[in-house]
Amino acid sequence: MSEHLIIRLPGKPVQHFRGEFKQVGVGYQFDGFVFSDFTHSRIFALELSDKNEKEDFTFHFASQEPYVISPRDYILEANALLNGFPVMNVEKAVYSRVKKHSFESKRAIEAFEKACELYPNACCYLVSSKLFGTWFGATPELLLNTVENQWNTMALAGTRSSASQEAWEEKEILEHQYVIDAVVEALQRSEAASIEVEETIEKIAGPVKHLYTPISAQGEPQKAWNFALDLHPTPAVCGTPRIAALDLLLSREMHERELYAGMFGWVSKEKTELYVNLRCAQLFENAAFLYVGGGYTKDSIPEKEWEETEHKANTLLKVFK
Repeated sequence: MSEHLIIRLPGKPVQHFRGEFKQVGVGYQFDGFVFSDFTHSRIFALELSDKNEKEDFTFHFASQEPYVISPRDYILEANALLNGFPVMNVEKAVYSRVKKHSFESKRAIEAFEKACELYPNACCYLVSSKLFGTWFGATPELLLNTVENQWNTMALAGTRSSASQEAWEEKEILEHQYVIDAVVEALQRSEAASIEVEETIEKIAGPVKHLYTPISAQGEPQKAWNFALDLHPTPAVCGTPRIAALDLLLSREMHERELYAGMFGWVSKEKTELYVNLRCAQLFENAAFLYVGGGYTKDSIPEKEWEETEHKANTLLKVFK
């Protein structure tokens, strides 16, 4: 039974692939589509089928649903997270949760088409494998795009309602700067040249907007995958310092992130194009589990962060209705 991928890159036509995902190591000689979990502990490469006949999309579902935290427990855990900042010397941590929404998986392709229409600047996908189940996403965040020696990446952090006219707070500007610094430092470690950090602007992503800074450099094509492994997970999805933030998150989040905030896309010697798996959901036969996170600094207010995650969830709720 085949495994399937439907994907629409920003500004490109929809592509359909089928084959079989294999779990591989970081040193695998990549030449095709890959999907990793949040910490790169599991990386999956798609081996394409050489059969030409068409086949209906096959759904594979995980055996266990993710844990859904209550608002009360979220506030308790988030306050415990904040109490851990000075103890573990954490400056920022991205605390996530899962939201359950009734949804029939047989409507997934219809939802994918709606997402492509609503979010033309997002990378939209629907993927299913017996190794990780069925996932759906419409992410605004490019991790890395290379064309020969030209490397393009970005810093995307800080979240507001698209309708907000208020000035960005110091907390949000600081969150964003952490990401810029992490990207530049990773480029320097990869010995990239001509690093250019462009002006920070607002980027609309459906019902929310973010602070967005394009960053480019000159790098060797064969170093792109190792650079991506070094850069990801960025402070935008994990925190800073990375190891301390990751340890703190693992002690407080009550669900496994699985593919949420992992990276996916194409890797080859000639061209690499990778995205961060945000605004995503894991699908089961009669439910969608949306993964959403909020960036915490020492001044964060858990009740406000809960509301931010509700805004982020609306990106997919619009296509699931």
